[in-house]
Amino acid sequence: MKVVVLTADANTLVYHRGDLIRDMAASGCEVVTSAAEDYPHVREYLAAAGVRHEAIRMVRSQVNLAKDWITWLDMFRLFKREKPDALFAYTIKSVVYGCVVARLAGVPKVYALLPGLGFTFVKPETLKQSLVQWASKALHRFALQRADVIFMQNRDDVQLFTELRMLPKGVPVHVTAGSGVNLEEYPHVPLEGDADIAAGRIRFVLVSRLLISKGVCVFAEAARKIKARYPLAEFHLVGPFDPNPNRVPEAEVEAWVKEGILIHHGMVRDVPALLKGMHVFCLPTWYREGVPHASLEALSTGRAMITTDSVGARECVPEGKNGFLVPTRDADAVARAMEFFLENPAQIAVMGLASRRLAEEVFDVKIVNGIILRAMGIAQKGGKTDHSFESAACSQGAGA
Repeated sequence: MKVVVLTADANTLVYHRGDLIRDMAASGCEVVTSAAEDYPHVREYLAAAGVRHEAIRMVRSQVNLAKDWITWLDMFRLFKREKPDALFAYTIKSVVYGCVVARLAGVPKVYALLPGLGFTFVKPETLKQSLVQWASKALHRFALQRADVIFMQNRDDVQLFTELRMLPKGVPVHVTAGSGVNLEEYPHVPLEGDADIAAGRIRFVLVSRLLISKGVCVFAEAARKIKARYPLAEFHLVGPFDPNPNRVPEAEVEAWVKEGILIHHGMVRDVPALLKGMHVFCLPTWYREGVPHASLEALSTGRAMITTDSVGARECVPEGKNGFLVPTRDADAVARAMEFFLENPAQIAVMGLASRRLAEEVFDVKIVNGIILRAMGIAQKGGKTDHSFESAACSQGAGA
């Protein structure tokens, strides 16, 4: 079986889908990946797994039907040249364009993964946002009618698409627990007996693209409130600046650093090493997440959680045993959750252990990949199967 894996951002082929791609290759598939970029580190990673990478021309930050013809042409040429048995497309632009072009090029099977709906499916606040959302819905509805199987990452997204009548009748819809997390690459680092926690030097960390809707400004405001009362507490912001219109300005981050309320690490490639030195993970997002990958990494490492009771994010604190769910855009609520850990430091290790158990039982990438590969008819070698989870979360029927 030959599979083309199509996405917009080449980095996600390593950091979000690397395990899935390796599992496809290990199961005997010929895998060709394609994205808007051709980064050397991505090509080297994929080559080591026996996977070939082909870059195409794609502007991944916008959908522009008048200019994106060059992307359609590159996709069509790719599919005609490679003659794959299946397309596995993920991220919005790859799904919206890839599903349609693959059918035109005669690709026999089309699989679409929607890892998160982003802010285009959040309630619009301006006329422009309303128009963008209308166009996005129309494009999704048209593209998904060309899919053989659809994967989504949380039940809220399935419910929304069902209410909007965007899921074609008769097409299976499988819900995965996000992208999953590699439990070996993000090993459990217990915090029992941690000297810094005992001394009150508790480190809170947010790992994310620097977007307003990811709660970066809320995190900074909460950090300012806590820092005034608990000067030993530390606040670490990890992530690159982003070209998205929803971005946090560089000048604002620089001002926070100059004020002394947080440390900005920028883009960090060795996230496991960074998380090892942190105590509490905080993501006050209202971005319409699939399931935030950074949250999964923190769960696997064994970190107590502060996140929002919003789509995708709430999956990571299902019963409150491993942290707190707070309202969106509420810096005071985030600060109260932070203060709890400062006043009850022993709970950091206890809740961290609960996070690791959640990662092992639900979010293990082997479980997630097993759901996807079985739906694609690919026999997984050495995979981990949890049939009880699959039956509970995976067999959704479109139009049901």
